Amino acid sequence: MISFFQMMKGRNLVNAIGIPCWLFLIWKGGLYYTIFMLISCVLALGEFYSIMEKKGAEPLRWLGMGSTVFIADYYYVQPILTTHQMLGIIIFIVIITSFLELFSGNKNPSLNIASTFAGILFVPVLLGTSIDIRQYDLLMGTNLTFALVISVWACDSAAFIFGTSFGTKKIMPSISPKKSWVGSISGLIASLLVFYFFQKQGLLGSFFEMKDAMVIGLICGVIGQLGDFTESMLKRDVGIKDSSSLLAGHGGVLDRFDSLIFAFPSAYLYIHFFTRF
Repeated sequence: MISFFQMMKGRNLVNAIGIPCWLFLIWKGGLYYTIFMLISCVLALGEFYSIMEKKGAEPLRWLGMGSTVFIADYYYVQPILTTHQMLGIIIFIVIITSFLELFSGNKNPSLNIASTFAGILFVPVLLGTSIDIRQYDLLMGTNLTFALVISVWACDSAAFIFGTSFGTKKIMPSISPKKSWVGSISGLIASLLVFYFFQKQGLLGSFFEMKDAMVIGLICGVIGQLGDFTESMLKRDVGIKDSSSLLAGHGGVLDRFDSLIFAFPSAYLYIHFFTRF
């Protein structure tokens, strides 16, 4: 018989500790959740830059990390900036990055600049929207952050279970050879069911209607899975299986957040551009 201590190793240990802690921090919200997401963004950005380095790039890591702190703070305090102020910050980052690369003497300067910007856009700009959505929950009395995270988990679990058991026709075998249409559709249904449950139980507050819940469920079930494929594409391009070995049995932080990196900002766009908010 397998003992408890034998079970609580590797992937199972990460699940036993990580999942409750993540849910607790979502529940706490505020600065606690923001710091957690900031650390996650920094670690994920570091992994992204490591992937780029395997392609011969030398991204300016410290500039990317510094930008991550600024972006997380922006999403947290939600300041009212003018268009000129926003453009001014972007212009400053572009100029300072270009000048630093100019005097660095590194090879492949174009690739270095491009990878530095790509990391900032791919990780903190996209994943940082989770901080904004948690602040939105606080203001509007919703549990959207919980719903987004749980729906992505449900999507991944259903896709794995049904895809492994019944999936034969693959979606993108050249990028992710194990993922099938059966698994993908099962994941989409699971994502929609999570949002249906949240809406029926009143957990999304009075702001969202059922159609809103279903649209965001579609976002998690479709865009989230495409995010998973996107990260798989980046890893396959450099010939690696995981973004890092930080999380035993789970790969890296980028691997754990790959679906949410696209689901959160897509939900963010829907909330701020297509609802009554």
